[in-house]
Order: sequence, then C-alpha cells, then structure tokens
Amino acid sequence: MKRLFMMFTILIATVAMVACDNNNEPQAIEPRAVFELDRLVLDESEEIHHGHDTPFEHATLTFVGELQGGNVLIQIGDIVIQASTNPSEEHPSFESGYWHHHLYAGPTESGSPRINFMELFPHLGIDDNPEANDNTQSAYQRGNLHYVVETGEYRLRLIISDVVHDLMFTEI
Repeated sequence: MKRLFMMFTILIATVAMVACDNNNEPQAIEPRAVFELDRLVLDESEEIHHGHDTPFEHATLTFVGELQGGNVLIQIGDIVIQASTNPSEEHPSFESGYWHHHLYAGPTESGSPRINFMELFPHLGIDDNPEANDNTQSAYQRGNLHYVVETGEYRLRLIISDVVHDLMFTEI
C-alpha cells in the first residue's frame, strides 16, 4: 500500500509540474530518473535493507529536467520537498568518487540560498549546526546529497542524534 502511495505521489508531482512549448500548450514533464531507498547505513556499519521500520522506508529521489539547473524531488515519508540542483563534474568531489550535489531553494547561481533539511523534515530530528548560518553554503543544508560515481547510487547523508544516517538510493 505504501509503495502504491509512493508511486501515486511521484506521478502526481510529475504531472503537476508542467512546461509550455512554443504554442503555450501545457506538457507534462517526464522524470529524468527515479531512485528508491535501497538501504539505510548507520555510522557506516549497521545496514537496514530498504530502511524498514524507520521514517525513511520507501524514500525516493525523483530527478526532473537537466542535471545542471534541474530539480530533485526528495520524498521521505509523506513529505516531498523540491530542490534545484547544479552539480559540475569539474567539482573536486567528482574525481574523489562522491560527487557533491548543491541543493538550492530556487535559482542555482552561486550565492543563492540553499535548502535546509532540518527545517523541511522537522520530524526526523536532524542535528543542528549553529555555525551553519550562511544560507548560501552547503553546511546550511544540514545534510548532503552525493552521487557515488563507482556504484551509480545516490547517498543522502543526514546526522541525527550524533549518528550518521546514509540513505543509499538505487535507480528504478
């Protein structure tokens, strides 16, 4: 039932996002890629397959539009948030294998405000970082999204109660 709800939510979110062609006729935007939670890794040791019995069960990442300047819909539980993305293969993190994706609240220009996972998912109890007060910096996000170059997975890293939560997503 939850899986059906998740797929329905993704479908509704996708249909709700429309673009206009040259004739100003609405057209549904197709997702570029959809990733589902494969496993939750706690402090790089304990693995929970599909995040069963956690708030992360059935979490998804849905990418829409271009890689640079496109959007990602992040669903955790009943909450779906949208962030604009602007990764670059020239960023040093690509070569290191954990490609950092900046998550913007709007436009993807350097210096634009970032999203804040702690505020957007208050029920998760994401740890605060009082020093992360510049909303144009990655630390302000209180979480990071990385593409794992070697495996083709996405990793959403959140720190909750001083425990690193790595949500590992695979493409469906």
